[in-house]
Amino acid sequence: MWDHEVDIAVIGFGGAGASAAITAFDAGAKVIILEKNSSGGGNTQYSGGSIRTYLDVEKAVTFIESVCEGTTGRDVAESFVNESSNNRDWVAGLGGEIIAGGGLGGAGFPMGLPGAAFPFLPGADGIGPRVRVRGAGEGGIDLWGVLLRNIEKRKIPVLFSTAAMQLETEKSYGVAGVVALQGEKETRIRARRAVILTCGGFEYNSSMHLNYLGQKYFALGNPGNTGDGIRMACQLGADLWHMSGVAANFGYKVPEFECAIRHFMPYAGFIYVDQNGRRFMDETGTDMHAMWAPSSYIEMKTLQRTRNPCYLIFDEDTRTRGAIARTERGKVSDFYQWSSDNSAEIQKGWIKAADNIAALASEIGMRPDYLQSTISQYNVNCIGGYDAELGRSTNTLIPIARSPYYAIALWPSLYNTQGGPKRNGKAQVLDVWGNPIKRLYSAGELGSLWHRNYPGGGNVSEALAFGRIAGRNAVAETPLS
Repeated sequence: MWDHEVDIAVIGFGGAGASAAITAFDAGAKVIILEKNSSGGGNTQYSGGSIRTYLDVEKAVTFIESVCEGTTGRDVAESFVNESSNNRDWVAGLGGEIIAGGGLGGAGFPMGLPGAAFPFLPGADGIGPRVRVRGAGEGGIDLWGVLLRNIEKRKIPVLFSTAAMQLETEKSYGVAGVVALQGEKETRIRARRAVILTCGGFEYNSSMHLNYLGQKYFALGNPGNTGDGIRMACQLGADLWHMSGVAANFGYKVPEFECAIRHFMPYAGFIYVDQNGRRFMDETGTDMHAMWAPSSYIEMKTLQRTRNPCYLIFDEDTRTRGAIARTERGKVSDFYQWSSDNSAEIQKGWIKAADNIAALASEIGMRPDYLQSTISQYNVNCIGGYDAELGRSTNTLIPIARSPYYAIALWPSLYNTQGGPKRNGKAQVLDVWGNPIKRLYSAGELGSLWHRNYPGGGNVSEALAFGRIAGRNAVAETPLS
């Protein structure tokens, strides 16, 4: 009946899955990992790899409760903070060299922040700086390398190209295994102690975007994240939480690639405009994880989403200052690198170019007089050193004045979704009545503790911490005979 029998079956081979598997193995369990893709890494390998530290544990718990707007119980926040306080030492114990760093900025504005992303919330002063693993990749790929080497060192088996389809249960004992597909062949794995779901969110599931997020998104990370864990958990009556929560930047979507490309400005000579040619936000004052928020606006008279997409407008001075994208991370890093001066992307037609603003507006289907008026007013703001309408910092008010002029569509683009099966502080998946579903655990971005207000550095920290919590508690289950 069963093709494999183990103590713990881990579904998903990213940071959370690797952490759970290592912890369970080191506690004496027989472990197997199922991975939908042909290789591991999940979103961890595409992330910035930031690991959070804390200056005061109690304050940090309060801060997380505030960030999550009361949707995450204090028991879960306490469990996370207490366990993630050990992330640094745990990764170091696996051979990772920990150094200061994490969070990226650009053009002198806060696209990534070293401390608390919401510094005015209660407990924010308890959040410490970010750290990361030293390596050539300077991001999540270096952390992933440490985790992968430790899986290989322990000889924990990984079934690649194996998509989990359904959880199996036995009488009153609870979850007892998983049914998966390897190609067209069905594979059945018995898990004598527990199954741990670590298979990510639903970044590449457009119907879930419309139902749970309310608008169209593209995605920057792992294409295997299509909501499989949500469906499997729901079959067993799991409750869901944080389904509207995301971390999302602006990105570019080109026909050649399934994934989006992360927007990043090296110089402040630019603005964002909606489809009517109007500015709508302080372009340099929003954290990169929260760019989804201003894009979610609906014009209620017409029900048009006039900021999805919106447009980046810049001039020749900005074009020559550096790449307007980051392609050293994200799925796109596997197959494309953006040109240093943006010339290749102009030649491809991804970036539209024109000698004057009116012609540029026509290139992107916008009324020329609207866009011309917006840029004229912005340039006046730059001369006066004051942005009365949107409050942009004076040091970022750089005119758009040298032709040619350029435009490219911006779409809200997911680093990850946060929603999924609700978990408690022991990493147990809960049913709709708040009771643990027996022998079912989760970790990572599948049912993350984070909600709409993502503070940066939290998902990697959570993957490591709740991966260990899940692995440790799963091993403690009484084995099925």
